[in-house]
Amino acid sequence: MRPDPPPTGRFDATGQPRQGVSGGTLILIGLGSLSSCVYLSFALATKGNQLGLALFPFRKGIIPGFLGHFYLLFAIYLGSVWSVFRGRANSRTMTTALIGFSVAFRIILLWTQPVLSDDMYRYVWDGRVQAAGISPYLHPPEAPELSHIRDDMIYPRINRPWARTIYPPGAQWLFRGIYAVKPDSVVFMKAAIVACDVLTILLLMRLLRSLRLPPGRAILYAWHPLAIFELAGSGHLDGLMLPFVLLSLLLLEGRRDGRAGGALGVAAAIKLYPALLIPPVVRRHGPRVLLPASALMGLLYLSYVWTAGPRVLGFLPQYLSDPGERFNSGPGALLAYAVGLLTPYPAQVAYGALALALLAVSLRRTKTHDRSLHAIIAEVLLLFGTFVTFAQTVHPWYLLWVLPFLAIRPSVCWLYLSGAIAISYLKYTDEHLHMPLWAGILEYLPFYLLALWAPQAERLRQVGAGLLGHLPSRRPS
Repeated sequence: MRPDPPPTGRFDATGQPRQGVSGGTLILIGLGSLSSCVYLSFALATKGNQLGLALFPFRKGIIPGFLGHFYLLFAIYLGSVWSVFRGRANSRTMTTALIGFSVAFRIILLWTQPVLSDDMYRYVWDGRVQAAGISPYLHPPEAPELSHIRDDMIYPRINRPWARTIYPPGAQWLFRGIYAVKPDSVVFMKAAIVACDVLTILLLMRLLRSLRLPPGRAILYAWHPLAIFELAGSGHLDGLMLPFVLLSLLLLEGRRDGRAGGALGVAAAIKLYPALLIPPVVRRHGPRVLLPASALMGLLYLSYVWTAGPRVLGFLPQYLSDPGERFNSGPGALLAYAVGLLTPYPAQVAYGALALALLAVSLRRTKTHDRSLHAIIAEVLLLFGTFVTFAQTVHPWYLLWVLPFLAIRPSVCWLYLSGAIAISYLKYTDEHLHMPLWAGILEYLPFYLLALWAPQAERLRQVGAGLLGHLPSRRPS
């Protein structure tokens, strides 16, 4: 017999054939480069540069310009997700490209002025108030007690200067720390949020590895234009909260329930809605999670109660009761609000319906023996879907914390809503700040149809797999 001819090609130090760059990775690099150009176009346009697409002042022309950029990027994003899922999503080259472009997208928008939201200026203001030795929960920015710390850069851009802060104590500690490092800097505040956002990506990749899933699936969060625009562009608080959510899930997977509860408590003290994770986690892991979560959340609130007392809730009670604060309400919220018009308290009736709906979903019978993250995430998505349906206010950045869950448990309906929710910004193009009816239908109707279809599609897949399993296998000829 003739010996086999020696294989051709290059070899690594161990004598194994070197793996070249796959086609999926090349596609990913190409789509990442294209996305960088579109983000750069938006960044230039916000500065009035003619190289970017034409944009105009807020509430007049910037929203159509933003939506044009967003949906072009969302289409590229879907193509990028497809290239990762069909390729070798755990290859080192693909992972490096994924992280590299994730950072590049965020750096491009880091230097832009927030144009979709002015919440960032309140963050800096709250840090300044605390640096002056005053609790942010005591006085609104326009109060005479704070006249000595007003300036011409931050104060004029604060929204609701007549209202006290709405942000929880966990957020206030972070505002205080970031302000102490570099005072009165919007760019530095955004940089801190972007750094936490990159940390979220790295923690998600580590969590995926611990679940024996390809780390490349983190692209579902890392390249999503919603995350990049709302965190690197607008600098929303959610970016500071997300690493604690991912850390909690990672600790749960490592069976360190007490530490996981502590991380979850911090996350809920920064932004309230991560508390939706507590019911499904406690049902599967017991009170060992609830105790540290409650303790840390309580300590963070107590750190401000001693100076502010019951005013530690800030503007939140008025925010929940004011009908003028409604934004992108879900269909259940609209129905509950309509019923509430028969009473003097329609907003309170609507939020009562939300509380009852969340309680009903939390107390429903479910399989608690399944302690996997897949089961926990499935229940959290159901709870958050209930929130989206009945909440009076659903801002686009509220969906950011869902995106890391999709990397673990992909969901077409949530992926759709995470893209469609940007349509809600059209409210700011209306003189009376009314969202077009067609926009609400386009945003919510396909979401619910896809959610209803998903279980049926899964059953059909299982039936098909069962039928194929019973077919006689062919013998090789």
